Amino acid sequence: GAGMKSKAKQKTFINNMLTYAIVVVAYIVVQILMGTGHMSSLMKGLLVPFCIYVIMAVSLNLTVGILGELSLGHAGFMCVGAFAGALFSKCIIAVIIGAVVAAVFGILIGIPVLRLKGDYLAIVTLAFGEIIKNIINAVYLGRDGSGFHISLKDSMSLNMDADGEVLIKGAQGITGTPQAATFTIGVILVLITLFIVMNLV
Repeated sequence: GAGMKSKAKQKTFINNMLTYAIVVVAYIVVQILMGTGHMSSLMKGLLVPFCIYVIMAVSLNLTVGILGELSLGHAGFMCVGAFAGALFSKCIIAVIIGAVVAAVFGILIGIPVLRLKGDYLAIVTLAFGEIIKNIINAVYLGRDGSGFHISLKDSMSLNMDADGEVLIKGAQGITGTPQAATFTIGVILVLITLFIVMNLV
């Protein structure tokens, strides 16, 4: 038994290393293409979303592929994280805050939901995704000298001082967030996600 186990462990380790290597090689290739001017601006714009979708796919694979549970609320959690991150994007800790908030929501919803199986889990997670979408489409948030103002009606009813700025405009989403994410950060996050997921497995 022990020999088999260590062989399996070795195989897993090699597979994991290969996965990391593929990501790193892809990163290097992209950097070379960018450096030599072989990358269109459209392609450059897709790099960060590409990293985000890789992270989503890896984490969704953990739930659906490995645990065999059908979660349809994945985008909802992503939305919570993205939203929290964008709100705090005036500072560098945006990425961390986004991840933590999404994780907290995941745990809060996970505790009751993990007692459910199969179809029920799918229904609840789908509902969560829809609820998040609808709430976020209805939220107006502004900030002025005296702090944050929230309204569920429109940006006029925020009653802010003259120096106030509207951060979230309902269905328009968050406006004027600095582009904090870069391809390098994206790739690092992909590697961290892979590391966490593979160790969980």
